[in-house]
Amino acid sequence: MAAISSFLSVDSLSVSYNINGQQTPVVDNVSLSQDKGEIIGLVGESGCGKSQLALALAELASKQANVHMEASVLPKNPAIIFQDPQTSLNPVIKIGKQIEEAVAQEIPDKKASILELLEQVGIDDPNSRINQYPHEFSGGMQQRALIAMALAQNPDLLIADEPTTALDVTIQKQILDLLKSLNKEKNLAILFITHDLVLLREFADKILVMYAGKIIESGTAKNIFENPKHPYTKALISVSSLEKKENRFNAIPGSVPLPAEYPSGCRFHPRCDLAVDSCKSSLPEFQDIEMHSWACTEVN
Repeated sequence: MAAISSFLSVDSLSVSYNINGQQTPVVDNVSLSQDKGEIIGLVGESGCGKSQLALALAELASKQANVHMEASVLPKNPAIIFQDPQTSLNPVIKIGKQIEEAVAQEIPDKKASILELLEQVGIDDPNSRINQYPHEFSGGMQQRALIAMALAQNPDLLIADEPTTALDVTIQKQILDLLKSLNKEKNLAILFITHDLVLLREFADKILVMYAGKIIESGTAKNIFENPKHPYTKALISVSSLEKKENRFNAIPGSVPLPAEYPSGCRFHPRCDLAVDSCKSSLPEFQDIEMHSWACTEVN
């Protein structure tokens, strides 16, 4: 059993859904811990279970989900920002009013609080912006408004679910810089979900690599990039690096299997050039090697 910390720790967390009469895991036996003020990057392709894990940690999982964990210590007040602000903001309600809904009821001067939040997230001329509608904001400003709404809840953990995916590279960096500054100023723990591993190199303290419902590698950002162990992690680094260097789309051959179709053994083996026979039949153990956890014991 994983050691239980005083901030965030879960042991053997699983999230499953009833698919054709059978409980099918989308998050499978995941254990993790996070310290206050720590930035963790959770990375993997779409369909790996990252968002389902985040919702379970925030106790916002769907009513149809079966969530189970052996032991847990969860933050008392997590907040989430999502990847597409255009679908998260109500188009017919002014920005200020939407932020006000997240401000604690006991705060007497809500307008002053809203203006302060807009300033914190770097929105210029907050006195005017407070009366504008979402369509009058750029994509980057909309995302800043969502961050302001999250901060209005005075969270101890901010879960950022691919918040820069819909933004161009320049705005993406601005949002990352903003989150980093909030992390330092408020000692705010951040769980940052992304499919772009290279994005986490200078941003995250620790990285969790997720594939087909499981964490298959974890470690400090430094160790992950300097000494990746799992073939999937190496593929993510290679693909992201090539895409940024050559300005073209690259992808790992094949696709993430559906939860009801997870293969036996290592779930990445059908897409792995290094797979051997044992990869197809046995699930590698999660091991600690020089403070760097990894799962694939067959191809080291």
